[in-house]
Amino acid sequence: MAFSLKSKKTLFSLMKILFGMERSTVYFPVLECVQGKLFVKVQVSWKMKGRVRYTEKHERCILTGFLQQQGCIYVEKVVPAKTFISPGTTQSSAVPSCQALVSQSPSLSSGVYWIDPDGGSQANAFKAYCDMDTDGGDWTLVWSYTFTNYGDFMDKSNAITPRPNWQVDPNANVPISTTLPLNETDYNAMNFSQWKHLGRQVLIKSNINNWLVCHPGTGSLVDWQRGNVSCQIVKRVTDTCKERPAPSTFNPSRYGPIFSTTQLYYYFDCYTQDYWPTHDPCGSGQSNHVTNVVNPHGNIFIR
Repeated sequence: MAFSLKSKKTLFSLMKILFGMERSTVYFPVLECVQGKLFVKVQVSWKMKGRVRYTEKHERCILTGFLQQQGCIYVEKVVPAKTFISPGTTQSSAVPSCQALVSQSPSLSSGVYWIDPDGGSQANAFKAYCDMDTDGGDWTLVWSYTFTNYGDFMDKSNAITPRPNWQVDPNANVPISTTLPLNETDYNAMNFSQWKHLGRQVLIKSNINNWLVCHPGTGSLVDWQRGNVSCQIVKRVTDTCKERPAPSTFNPSRYGPIFSTTQLYYYFDCYTQDYWPTHDPCGSGQSNHVTNVVNPHGNIFIR
């Protein structure tokens, strides 16, 4: 079908009428019309009423089945319907932390999400595991560990493994990890320098000792600062020493951090030639941990 124009500057009014999409009127200049081919300058993909399409790349179309009225051609704009992307489900929708994720989508369950603690372009966003259940949720997993000699727990060959890149004695000899763990038995650790960007509250989990939530005071794990902390037991893994209080002191000791009452409650010892990794619900620095556990391990979360 031939189509003629008197002027290359004629503006065509394009009204999109496709159901379910945003209605709009867009104008564009006609550049040339030759033997039924209309050359136009466009920015998006359009579909003429009928079965005609032209795009920015091709800039041409065969005009068939269109309606002309008062110098206007009515067309349908072909734009995919917008899909809602839940926060944290893609790299481009990364959030600063699991805590920020909950504020945007309160109904999300525990699992792996994209986070970007330093904000910005999200080019350096990464996947992290979020606990959305314990003590109100919002927790970002930063470390999962096991033991080098759980069967002989008080032997000096026993230690936690791997360890984060804490500032401990150079003789500490268990492997260092800076790979973010994606579940509670993925034995790895986030780079310690990033922990403080996620928050300062600490959740300690273990399947051989009670779970703690600790709030910083003059002491802080993420700031590697000795002093007082306020801890509470949020889950009892054992009934041993139920009357004993939660830790009240944090100490970034020579071979790993310690949470203690009058004695050790948790000692994350990372040296296999002396000491041992206390997990004592009595807070007495003894071997009162749960024994005969399959796959003994522990975790630290931050919010």
